Amino acid sequence: MLVVAVVGSPNAGGRTRVAVDAVLRGAATEGADTEVVELAEGRTADEIGARLGAADAAVFGSPTYRADITAELKGLLDATPRGMWGERSAPLRGTACATVLTGASDHHFLAVEKIRGILGGFFAAQLLSPGLYLPSAAFTEDASALQAKQQELAELHGRALVELARAVRNSTWLKDLRPLV
Repeated sequence: MLVVAVVGSPNAGGRTRVAVDAVLRGAATEGADTEVVELAEGRTADEIGARLGAADAAVFGSPTYRADITAELKGLLDATPRGMWGERSAPLRGTACATVLTGASDHHFLAVEKIRGILGGFFAAQLLSPGLYLPSAAFTEDASALQAKQQELAELHGRALVELARAVRNSTWLKDLRPLV
């Protein structure tokens, strides 16, 4: 099983990467192979789409700015095909997905629902609920790690994502669902 994580931060590393890595550690404990793509490294949407198409599950991580995901992650999602209107691929359709957003304070936690709506409704991905939102207080003072309780929660999300991916893979119908429009 392959879990591919996309980190939508405009800068490589940082708190969002720390949080995504914690989710991936949980997935790895369940036997998943993991891979991280940081949008700040400049890979093309086609390259990233190919990696997502090969994945059994995906993690989408983003800092939260003005209660929304980064422009970089939005741009990637805008360029990702859904298998509609002549598109030849749909790398996210039926894929188990988790969301990891980070922000300065608790006030931006509802941004998680925006990306979940895009992934579920627009791409017909199968979503791990609830999404994960981690404010600055969830990190150590130097932001190099999560606090113990949040680390445990992030790893739990990774383990649950692998379980969801297995359920989707073994389902008769979940992978056949189509986007809303």
